Amino acid sequence: MPMIQTSMKLQHKAWALVLAIVGLASLGAMFGARHIVTDSFGQLETERASREGERARRLLHQQLMGLSSTVKDYAQWVEAVRFVQGRAPAFMDENFDESNMGYLRISEVMVFDKKGALKASLTLNADGVLGTVPADRASRYFESVAPVVADASAQTTLQTYQAAAGQLEMLAAAPIRDPDKPGDSPHGAILMVRHFDDVERQRFSEVLMVPVSLSFDAPDHHGTPRAHLVPAEDDRDVLHAVVQDADGRAVVELVLRLDRDLQRVGNTLAWNGMGLAVAGGLLASVLLVVLLDRLILRRLQRLLGEVQDITERGPAAAGQVAVEGDDELSRLGEGVNQLLARVRSDAQHQHAAHERQEALQIQLMQSQKTEALGRLTGGIAHDFNNSLAAITGWVRLAAEDVDLDHPSQEALQQALKAARYADGLMRQLLAFGRQSAPKLRRLHWTSLIEETRQMVASGLTRDCELTVDYALDDDEVDADPTQMQQVLVNLLINAADAMKGKGRIELALSALVLPTDPDPPPPGASALGPGRYLVLRVRDHGPGIAAEHLDRVFEPFFTTKPKGRGTGLGLSVAQGIMARHQGAIGLVSGADGACFYLYLPASRRDEAIAPATSPGGPGEGRQLLFVDDDQSVRHAWSALLERKGWHVTRSRDGEEAWAQFSRTGKRWDVVLTDQSMPRLDGVGLAQRIHATRSPPPVVLMSGHVDEVSPEQLKTLFTAVLHKPVDAVELDRVLQSVVQGADQVTTPT
Repeated sequence: MPMIQTSMKLQHKAWALVLAIVGLASLGAMFGARHIVTDSFGQLETERASREGERARRLLHQQLMGLSSTVKDYAQWVEAVRFVQGRAPAFMDENFDESNMGYLRISEVMVFDKKGALKASLTLNADGVLGTVPADRASRYFESVAPVVADASAQTTLQTYQAAAGQLEMLAAAPIRDPDKPGDSPHGAILMVRHFDDVERQRFSEVLMVPVSLSFDAPDHHGTPRAHLVPAEDDRDVLHAVVQDADGRAVVELVLRLDRDLQRVGNTLAWNGMGLAVAGGLLASVLLVVLLDRLILRRLQRLLGEVQDITERGPAAAGQVAVEGDDELSRLGEGVNQLLARVRSDAQHQHAAHERQEALQIQLMQSQKTEALGRLTGGIAHDFNNSLAAITGWVRLAAEDVDLDHPSQEALQQALKAARYADGLMRQLLAFGRQSAPKLRRLHWTSLIEETRQMVASGLTRDCELTVDYALDDDEVDADPTQMQQVLVNLLINAADAMKGKGRIELALSALVLPTDPDPPPPGASALGPGRYLVLRVRDHGPGIAAEHLDRVFEPFFTTKPKGRGTGLGLSVAQGIMARHQGAIGLVSGADGACFYLYLPASRRDEAIAPATSPGGPGEGRQLLFVDDDQSVRHAWSALLERKGWHVTRSRDGEEAWAQFSRTGKRWDVVLTDQSMPRLDGVGLAQRIHATRSPPPVVLMSGHVDEVSPEQLKTLFTAVLHKPVDAVELDRVLQSVVQGADQVTTPT
């Protein structure tokens, strides 16, 4: 019983609410419809009046243009020229008789010579009788015609209106000139006048199909628009359309009487709309009450009973509520059922949460692997790079001692390449762990590809055939040769592994200009900015990459190779290297193999970026203080520098170097120092040297450059080199540093 009483109260409230809302909506619709309809039809009435005014002015202007065309025709006759010159006295009688002037609707015609004298005039009165224009009236007309005669180019004409004696006149004048002499100046002018009398006004009204009258009282209406309505008391509105002369001054108003048919129709439609709104509101109220009761209120009553039953029995023992239809109430029932199912499935959700926790733990372990690798590489980088620097130095010495045609020369060169390759391996790990910036050099990509081919041909790609297609000549890029070689080696080894060591690997070098609209960009190039890029495609003919792995191939530690054959770092490092070169890497895979796209911006040929190889020169007796805590590095590189003519003084650490710098009294041309050393590091040594008077340039050569802040690198060191360093690069840097110091100290 309480449930029925509650539902009945809800019914009464719903009915009252429906009736109130529909009633208010009907009233609003009634008055809104009346306002909108009357306002819209009033606007239409105003717009129609404006169009009628423009149409009246346009028709009147067309008459003026027709009169002007007639004047121009007569003014360009040879007889008109001869008449002004006094050689054709019959010109006026032959061309302007009563019938011709009546046909052309010309009220007055006057001919002036170029001095302003009236040569002849004719006027046609209302009775159709010809006469002459009075001299004072002709003189007043000549004031308007004077600019036409004064224009030596004979290009000025006159088309205007004027009011005279309560009458509107149309004036058109043209210069008299010989048509056979285009450059001839005016010999005079012809003026034609058309009086807009009652006959003309009646004819004008018939064309417009609207009664028209003229008003000469204050035609400008003190700045009102060119066409405006003046309400009248009868069933018509009065439209005033202003007519202006050639100078834009208001001359007269055309007064048009327009009916009010649109307003009457609008009022009728407004009342009809209000009646329909009332009837529709009553019908909608009844229909809404019935539908609300049958479709909503009764269903709510049943749903309330089922929810009370579930509450009494408990969610675990109760069943489900009945769901009827496909609306909000049915979705409410479905929500109750989903809530019950949620309670019953708590155990399953707990199990899913446990699985997600395990997945997060695995991701954390992968993250820790990455962090551990970064720390490991940073820890061994110093010793590893020192060893590589010593090896490179001694091999370079051996290469210089051995003749170029000696059989060991090739082995020594290959050893240098292998050392550079080892340096690249370390840089690859450092790049992954620290995201170090590349050392840009301007180089030919084809040369780097050929050098990489020779390196991998020794067995890294096993029995695979490498084919190269160079489709362009301008192949210069600004890149780190070691890092780019690492990317190529990694892709070639992956291609060989995909084909199990047998097959053909295709390399193709081409150019690409972005954007490629309307064509879509090639794979991997959508994020690149506009410009010219060099594109290297590395394609194998293996089984391709599985579709489910395509989105993960660039993830760190993800690999499909057997255990012990891959770490999953190669492609992630390659992607990072390409991104730091302002390039990109793309991938397309199918049943016939995988194809990687490498994009590098074409070289900007910036002078700040040195070529990959730059010839060095002798030190020419310069004094160099070389500081490094590794004995093998000190001996190897000191020997190389001494062969170039440098006088090298060696120091084991920063403290020993400072003692030699401050106590020997030598004038040092350059100081070459390592960073990580016992007692005093490179930054500390550079700070002491810079505190002296006239300090020499200090060059940092270290494998731990990243440990020094960018501000210190900029202020303390003239140049920075990353170990291991190529001998040619070191010699070039030392020469540029010394030459720069000479230019500063030498007066100009």
